[in-house]
Amino acid sequence: MALGLALGPTACAHSSGKRPPPVSMLEINTETTDADVWVDGEYIGQVEAVSGRLKLAPGTHRVEVRKPGHFPVQRTVTVDRKGGGSVAVDAQMLPDPR
Repeated sequence: MALGLALGPTACAHSSGKRPPPVSMLEINTETTDADVWVDGEYIGQVEAVSGRLKLAPGTHRVEVRKPGHFPVQRTVTVDRKGGGSVAVDAQMLPDPR
């Protein structure tokens, strides 16, 4: 199942005459960089490796930020079909008292 995700730079298609697909960068704003990031049910990596580097294809995506001992943060983001720019998720990691 293709999720429309990519880490790092995408291949340039200008030489072939094709335009690169529209994408937006995912920014995660949180006080901890070692929380895990899930997008559309797929584990992507930790915040420090993902934030500002993950490209999302146009459409609606479910982003979750998880860390043991904390409540998970779940957000739905929408990337415009034109792409470009970034989408941000603010993830305040509240401690789970259990």
